[in-house]
Amino acid sequence: MSLIKDDYSAKISEQFTSLLKEIKNLRNLKFEKLELIDNCFKKFIGISSNFVNTISDEDLLQLLKKNNKLQGNLCAICAALLFEEGNLYIESNSSEAYSRYLKGFTVILNIFTENIECEIEGYYETACKLASKLEELKLLPKEEEMLYKFYKSTGKYSKAEDYLYYLYDNSFVEKNQIIDFYEELLSKNDKELIDGNLCREEILAAINEL
Repeated sequence: MSLIKDDYSAKISEQFTSLLKEIKNLRNLKFEKLELIDNCFKKFIGISSNFVNTISDEDLLQLLKKNNKLQGNLCAICAALLFEEGNLYIESNSSEAYSRYLKGFTVILNIFTENIECEIEGYYETACKLASKLEELKLLPKEEEMLYKFYKSTGKYSKAEDYLYYLYDNSFVEKNQIIDFYEELLSKNDKELIDGNLCREEILAAINEL
């Protein structure tokens, strides 16, 4: 059964990667791109682009489940299509663009925070691109918390720390939650901390200041 599942996942990943390249290669053809994106939503997710962008994030996540379990491949596909769609609206309608970036990031974030398996090529890069788009905005605390969770889950500890302090400054988290964050990091090895641009000495100094 596992081999069948792996073969199926690999086939889906290959098909989607091919179609995504086709979308990106349609330069200066907005309507053709939107049509192809819509067809991809229907093919891989089973719903139209319009429906994806109309329903709530909670309802969308329910549709990305199978046997009541969120599917990493579906999350990655949905997020990548929303990113490409957002790029088509960025010059003419920034609010439409950023609503797609936010929805895409909300979906793909679950892969990292819930440690969900995903075989779609480039899903981490998609998440990073969506996060970068959101960082261009003045975000609500809830959205800053999403970025905090993403950077913490992906080992970008210095960036996670920045967002945690944004949340603290806006009274969205308590001081003890910052201490818990630092104490959790102290359980990491030095290489992990250095890779995350936050060394052990900095963490200990920050705890003392708090």
